Amino acid sequence: MATGELWTSMRVRGDRAVYEVGTTNPRYAERLAHMGFAAAGDGRFVRRLSATGDVARIHANFARHLEEMVLQSARLRPVPWSEGLDVLLRRVGGTGLRWFLYGSAALAVRGIDVGPGDVDFWVDDAELAGAMLDDLLVEPVTTMTGWIADRGGRAFAGCLLEWIAGVHPDVDEPEPHEQGPVAAGRLEYVRWHGYDVPVAPLDLALSVSERRGLAGRVAAIRGYLERRSRE
Repeated sequence: MATGELWTSMRVRGDRAVYEVGTTNPRYAERLAHMGFAAAGDGRFVRRLSATGDVARIHANFARHLEEMVLQSARLRPVPWSEGLDVLLRRVGGTGLRWFLYGSAALAVRGIDVGPGDVDFWVDDAELAGAMLDDLLVEPVTTMTGWIADRGGRAFAGCLLEWIAGVHPDVDEPEPHEQGPVAAGRLEYVRWHGYDVPVAPLDLALSVSERRGLAGRVAAIRGYLERRSRE
């Protein structure tokens, strides 16, 4: 399947589904690496996923939205993160899924000006999240190795929705992380679009941003805290 300056194919090998994406555009190549694809030479990139669910249909959905996802990642298209979050909030109700936002979306719902590139969230059940978003999946729910979490998945609802489950406790060492068990144990809630949205604690978001050297995000969080202290 091809779209613009991108092409993609998928093959299944045993219990793994291998997505391959090719491009002649250097900016697209840089974004694909950022999105977790490994370079395979000659402008090709691969991502190895679990062959769960209807992988042919899921890959077809990936191919349909591939260029938009890459353009949003490169900030060449606006990222309608609020629309994607609205979809998530409508679908999560009544499922029993435990979840919370972290990353830039968890800041944006507070009114902090950070411009999310996607919607990242922690869940206690990756498969339940995948079932909830089944028609929107662009990657099957996947078992990860050598990563901070055991399971993960991706869907596209105007923007990329990405979740993780089974986050390893050592992610909180030597300091707590906004994705880890410490964050899950002391969530905050923000009223947004009529929903009470669970979010990672703001002090952990600030600490992680400082450790990652995200100066703009740190300044935005500190500005928000200063404004709140004056109210």
